[in-house]
Amino acid sequence: MPEENKDFLDQFSDSGKPASFQEEERVPVQKERKPVNVKAIVIAAAVLAVLGIAIYFLFFSPKIEMPNFVGKTKADVGSWVKQQGIESSGIVFDSVYDFDNEEGVIISQSIKPEKKVKKNVKLNFVESKGPDPDELISIPFLDNMTKEEIQEWIATNKLLKTKISTSYNDNVPENMVIDYAFTGCDIDTFTRGCNLKISVSKGSAPAGTVTVEDFEKKPFATVEAWAKQKKIQLNVVEQYSDKIEKDSVISQSVSSGKTMKEGETLTVVVSKGKAVYMENIVGWDKEKITTWCAKNSLAFKLKEVYTSQPEGTCISQSIPKGKLLSDDDYLEAVVSLGNWVKIGDFYNHPYHTTNGVEGLHEAKDAANEKGADISSSKTYEFDDVVPAGYVIKNTAEVEVGGTMYVVISRGKNIWLEDLTYKNDEGVEHTLYWNHMVGLSEEEARKLCGDDVNFEIVYINNGDASTNGKVVNAYRGDGVSLTSGTYLPQDVVLTILINDLNR
Repeated sequence: MPEENKDFLDQFSDSGKPASFQEEERVPVQKERKPVNVKAIVIAAAVLAVLGIAIYFLFFSPKIEMPNFVGKTKADVGSWVKQQGIESSGIVFDSVYDFDNEEGVIISQSIKPEKKVKKNVKLNFVESKGPDPDELISIPFLDNMTKEEIQEWIATNKLLKTKISTSYNDNVPENMVIDYAFTGCDIDTFTRGCNLKISVSKGSAPAGTVTVEDFEKKPFATVEAWAKQKKIQLNVVEQYSDKIEKDSVISQSVSSGKTMKEGETLTVVVSKGKAVYMENIVGWDKEKITTWCAKNSLAFKLKEVYTSQPEGTCISQSIPKGKLLSDDDYLEAVVSLGNWVKIGDFYNHPYHTTNGVEGLHEAKDAANEKGADISSSKTYEFDDVVPAGYVIKNTAEVEVGGTMYVVISRGKNIWLEDLTYKNDEGVEHTLYWNHMVGLSEEEARKLCGDDVNFEIVYINNGDASTNGKVVNAYRGDGVSLTSGTYLPQDVVLTILINDLNR
């Protein structure tokens, strides 16, 4: 082996190899163990536990004590929420009818009092809506009850809209019922929320003097009620006033604080409101008239007529200018529709009203009722599209007193052509207009088709040989019924058929 190819280690003899290349012997060495300090571990764990509890109570535990809101109101909850900085989105209120608690009183809460809560707590409260107004209540015999018994009945049942009023009465003993009245219900449908007014007697009114109150500027109804209660006679004088509202007192004959004897007369001057004088409304438009009449409480009617005056302007009035108006006055104002009548396009509409569809003739008459004074000039033409009696064209706008030109359709002008057809056996059969007499009803109808305007009249001529056959046919215009002639659609063809059963 060449010298250069020898292993690097072969250069050394066994004795000459480094000591690190000798086989090594491993000898395990055991370290001495230290004894475990159990007491230190326990102390450390206790410290950590205390520290954890302290952190929880310092940073995470609820700190707000839940109050007892039962018996309190939503406003009390709102104040507490605001004071504690609690998130209001978590506060929910439900309400139920509750006989034992007034409306708005809290009757339960979802978290018990004294429990600690956080600011993001979710709270549910139930508040009372008061007694159920729709609960049926039994009505006692009120006529025999005293005022105190009625008050006790109202309180016991917590009636919401039952009221007691008192007044003097010579016929009903004191504290007994004079009368009572239901509103919106009756004795069988009475509920806690129904209106019931009970009038109770104060007995006979004591004789003596009455102290007069100040009634000026107050509604007359106030004086009227007072006078009735105090047995004072009233003398009413009406007077216009620019300062005192209508139906309110302007003055009184006995000053406030003075005394009167029962049965004496108190004179009160009552306002009729501001005096209104009729304006000259000729030349006004409808809107201005309507606004003025409404402002001054004047009943009115607008009558529209065609005239040479400008459209929409008033041309006369039933109440003269300067008249002092009263509640009984009624104004009729005549308003011009102008000098041209707008008829409109009545193409393919009936000339006379048909099946509820207004015709041109009625539109013209309606305009004439308003003074249009227009006439009509009618011509007739055949038309394959517009039915007979319907308008082909008309004058859409006519001057007052002028003429409306109308072209009225006669319908189709039908060429009377004999009809050849095959019968059920396939044999050709011809129906002749010249020989309609003798045809059956079915054949007559087939010959007329859809265009001819015809009517069937049944007669009994006693001839059994012609029973069910056409015995005569004639045109409404008197022209002979002949094949190869024209029959206008507005002319009725009458067909007589013998029917022995008639």
